[in-house]
Amino acid sequence: MKNNNNGQHKSGFKLNLATALILSAVTLPASANFIDESAGFVTDSTLRLKLHNEFRSAERPSAGGDYGPEIEAWVQGFLFDFETGKIGDVVSVEAGLYQVEKIIADADKSTRFYLDGHDNITLATASVNLDFADWAQFKIGRFGTDYRYGSLDYRVPLVDGASIRVVQSMNEGVLWQGDFDNLHMYGLYSQKFAGGHYTDWTDETSSTPDGKSVNEPEYVLSGVWDSNNTLVSFGMRYQQNHSVQAMAIASQSWLTADKAYIKAEFIGYGAQLIGDTETFEESRNQGTDTFVASGQLTYNKDDLTFFASAGRVGNKLATNNVDTDLGFSFDMSMDRNGQDIFAWQVGSFYQLTDNINAGLALTFTDGYEDITKTVSVEGSAANLIVGHTVKSGALKGLNTAAIFNIAEEYRPGTKVNGGDENLKYHDIKISVTYPIQLF
Repeated sequence: MKNNNNGQHKSGFKLNLATALILSAVTLPASANFIDESAGFVTDSTLRLKLHNEFRSAERPSAGGDYGPEIEAWVQGFLFDFETGKIGDVVSVEAGLYQVEKIIADADKSTRFYLDGHDNITLATASVNLDFADWAQFKIGRFGTDYRYGSLDYRVPLVDGASIRVVQSMNEGVLWQGDFDNLHMYGLYSQKFAGGHYTDWTDETSSTPDGKSVNEPEYVLSGVWDSNNTLVSFGMRYQQNHSVQAMAIASQSWLTADKAYIKAEFIGYGAQLIGDTETFEESRNQGTDTFVASGQLTYNKDDLTFFASAGRVGNKLATNNVDTDLGFSFDMSMDRNGQDIFAWQVGSFYQLTDNINAGLALTFTDGYEDITKTVSVEGSAANLIVGHTVKSGALKGLNTAAIFNIAEEYRPGTKVNGGDENLKYHDIKISVTYPIQLF
């Protein structure tokens, strides 16, 4: 029976393809301008290569399994992005090939998803793009959804993957974009995702009441309002039998009379588990809702920048696909998204030369290890950040960033790392990227 079904599908495909070729042969000559309109499909094609070399070495005593506690990985990424021109100003094609090669990876340590365990990673994307009008732009297939990597023009709430790994975040499904003057709308239907922490294409899933995973697509509707110095964005995500999520980001910037730059930003996020996933987590006495509230203030004058941020998270949900690591307060080692954690940070950057900047950020946390609240967490950390960018010459665009982190947490009664109460962390990350326009 299986063979018969396959035969039917193949026959149907051949028939459909034959029909399409016949229709094309009949209709294409009817359009005298078709060749002219299609010429740009090839001549306007572009191929970009981004070389991304990254080294990571860390000791994270609060992490286990694939996450730590010892981490070591040195990898080289080859990130190819191809895009054709348009046929009739409507149809184009995008494709990407992302290969991450192992240089060094200790078999006794975690690679923290820089590799597939300790093996190389290969991920590919391909999509058909339809641009009917400013308000009707579509990507169908597998495509990037990552502001950091240039897949999105904005940090679109609940669409942007915001990956800090070698490979960008990606989705499989349909992405709609509609531009209405200052308002930019996005709609996402996602069946699978990959990139970031995920080294292979992974189904969007929810949980059954007994904890088994079932495929369940995600639906996201987001918008970004961009006007002068004001940026306001919002998003809603729905996944049947899993969750309803909402997120908003707002920022306002000013330029003072003495040419100082000031920017205030805010993030608000909330999630509620629903359906079978909520039932399953309730049966395990886990949380079924959570929130994030975070703000940051930045001041820049000449070569000096100061910043301060604070944020609070609610429950640390046990289920996947609810990410509360969204606050502005940054640290390489310590969790800022545990149970009822309040995190705050102060720091500054100095532009040493046109190419080099350096900064120091101090981070502090206060909360609990998990939803039982039996173990409190108080942490402090320092992050030294150095960056260098080549702005001219043959290596223009070469960017190097290094982060050196030390941290300590007081966790009385913790079960990690043999029951130590003072957990000491260190983390080193060095990243070198170089974009190449091949054609």
